[in-house]
Amino acid sequence: MKIPMRWLNEYTKIDLTPEEYARRMIMTGTAVEGWENTCSFTNVVVGKVLTCEMHPDSDHLHVCSVDVGASQPLQIVCGAPNVSAGKLVCCALEGAQLPGGVTIKKGKIRGVESCGMLCSGPELDVPDYVYPHCGNEGIILLNEDFAPGTPVQDVFGLGDDVIEYEILANRPDCLSVWGIARESAAVLNEHFVMPEISFTENGKGKFSDYAKVRVEDTENCPRYCARVITNVKIGPSPKWMKEYLYGAGVRSINNIVDITNFVMLETGHPMHAFDLSKVQGQTIIVRKAHDGEVLKTLDGKEHKLTQEMLVIADEAKATGLAGIMGGEESEIVSDTASVLFECAAFERGNNRVTARTLGIRTESSGRFEKGVCAATCMEALNRACMLVEMLGCGEIVPEAFDNYPAPLPEKVITASADRIRSRIGVDVPTEAMEDILLNLNIDTETDGDMLTCRPPVYRQDIEGEADLSEEVLRMYGYEHIASTLMTGVTMPGFRNEKQSFATDVKKCLVGMGYYEAQSFSFISPSWIDKLDLNADDNRLNLLKIRNPLGEDTSVMRTTLVPSMLNALALNMNRGNAAARLMEVSPVFLPKGEGELPEERQSLIIGMYGDKEDFYTLKQTVICMLARYGLTPDVKAGGDGYYHPGRKAELTLRGGNVLLGQMGEIHPVIAQKFELSGKAYIAEIDMVALKSCKLEVGAVKPLPKFPAVSRDLALVVGEDVPAGELMKCIEKAGGKLLEEITLFDVYRGERLGQNKKSLAFSLSFRSPDHTLTDTEISAAVDKVLSQTAKQYGANLR
Repeated sequence: MKIPMRWLNEYTKIDLTPEEYARRMIMTGTAVEGWENTCSFTNVVVGKVLTCEMHPDSDHLHVCSVDVGASQPLQIVCGAPNVSAGKLVCCALEGAQLPGGVTIKKGKIRGVESCGMLCSGPELDVPDYVYPHCGNEGIILLNEDFAPGTPVQDVFGLGDDVIEYEILANRPDCLSVWGIARESAAVLNEHFVMPEISFTENGKGKFSDYAKVRVEDTENCPRYCARVITNVKIGPSPKWMKEYLYGAGVRSINNIVDITNFVMLETGHPMHAFDLSKVQGQTIIVRKAHDGEVLKTLDGKEHKLTQEMLVIADEAKATGLAGIMGGEESEIVSDTASVLFECAAFERGNNRVTARTLGIRTESSGRFEKGVCAATCMEALNRACMLVEMLGCGEIVPEAFDNYPAPLPEKVITASADRIRSRIGVDVPTEAMEDILLNLNIDTETDGDMLTCRPPVYRQDIEGEADLSEEVLRMYGYEHIASTLMTGVTMPGFRNEKQSFATDVKKCLVGMGYYEAQSFSFISPSWIDKLDLNADDNRLNLLKIRNPLGEDTSVMRTTLVPSMLNALALNMNRGNAAARLMEVSPVFLPKGEGELPEERQSLIIGMYGDKEDFYTLKQTVICMLARYGLTPDVKAGGDGYYHPGRKAELTLRGGNVLLGQMGEIHPVIAQKFELSGKAYIAEIDMVALKSCKLEVGAVKPLPKFPAVSRDLALVVGEDVPAGELMKCIEKAGGKLLEEITLFDVYRGERLGQNKKSLAFSLSFRSPDHTLTDTEISAAVDKVLSQTAKQYGANLR
């Protein structure tokens, strides 16, 4: 918020440089962003054109003799079409600095000496609403009678220092000139002089003769005040008002609109002026919008409203967004004859949500979002009427409308001076506390250690002893806080059991050559659709994010598969020949209606490359599970996004616990995720894994006796799973069978139809002696016998 220093000095004395003033305000808790001067030029004065003759070598240039208050007039060459003898102009003297870094120098223009420049509005960066001019069409012609040599900044009311403040949400009272003036007076130990608000109700009739007001939603509009102005004379605002508005960064429009903006800046109360001739039925209604109702605001944009939004309406339609922006149809125009001034308090939450939903941000909405004091609405409205009378732009109709069903009660706060000292850590005398609070217009009485305080109505932020403590400390001075070394004991961080287990799993996979991936938990719903899940699959019931960054991050994921496939596709398409990735993250599984989802930790492993296939993935999973003492049952099965012939389910405890699934991605799904080659993934339920893991036994000593290997090629039916056959061999081999490995699968005409040959390498060893041929043969015979009995296997 910007405020000219000259405006502040209307209400309190500030006899400091901007730099010192900013330092004092900052040290007492009012943030100052910076300051600037409204005049962006130097050495420009009023000049009177004595003579104006055509340039001897140009058809558009003029050679002028200009009186600038010096002993001799200056000769200046000017090309403006509106220059003529007798005119008062803005003359930049030699050495003048103009906006944009332009420096005026003496020189010759087509052979004629020129000792300065006659300036236009844009050349001095002076808007036409500060002083009327014709822009780039010609130079500024001054209409008033000024003495030559008068500094031009004095003519335009420029040269004031403008302070820019950053007002936080806890101090809405400071979003006004009065609020900052009150604060400045307290900081500088000066008096705040409130203007005496008075005016004459010189209009005919009474309020109800011209307008009716009906407030239907008092919850979102706790107070609504209105007055009628008749015989309105629309015209430009006086120079002093334009200067103040310009310094505050507000464009002057006309006297009535400028009054509403001036009062908003001065008092902190946004106002709106309705052209009563455009109000249907002469009735103002404060109500909720109808669902789908359309309103065209002053900026020319149409907005579709919802039934939660508060509007100002007449009997036919909505005419404005309450506390945000007025409607185009009730705009004040040059022939407006009667006006209704509105000054109200609107609920901050509803105002903020409406402004954000519609994408509208205005000076008015910014103030209502932080909170406008309902108790001072009528004061601001009366100030506007006073300005109407002062400017002579209308007649004030007797009586006002004021709907204030629940006035704010007076706050009475009791506080202990000792507790305040203890809280702030500074030994402030009780008498000093009382003086500070009184200086802040907080009515305070002292009785021993107890302070009884009555904050003014505009200090909505003061609610208890803690707030009083803050006021005392900031005004007493933060520099009184003693410097001390930081004390305390830092607590070392640690991982809980769940985190430790996840870290251990990741370390295990890193040891097998995998890299950890991290992806967002919120994804696009289209990613789930690409998996072609069954219609009744619970993973399709996605939790939607209420306020997403976009469609691609609008739901919480129920599976890690899409994130891993996108990561693999990214590596493939960036030219990486192979990749091994893994991620441990939660998935969000839906529960019942209105319940939060279950955040279930999961592991996903992904790989691709020339040396990777289903069996390398399987070996990774088997080795990882072995670390936790688990040997899973592997059987054909899995979701539809896996290849139908290269997928498997992993179970434990005889199939009672589903641990996960793995396999090659179906070619159709791979194409949807833009995978240019084969990819393999494994999904592991970390919760199930953690609940089933076993403690790994003690390390065994190295064997003392040699192992003996035997290779067996068994011919079985095509439908016999290799894993089931291996379990049979392992059981038949007994304690002597140390290791079994499948190293070849063969199919051919010689074996017969629907037959295959599975070649296994068997390693036998005894812990206490060297095995004999007889022992080995007996073990092999038992293996052959059992496989033949259970699966009809024949030795090839």
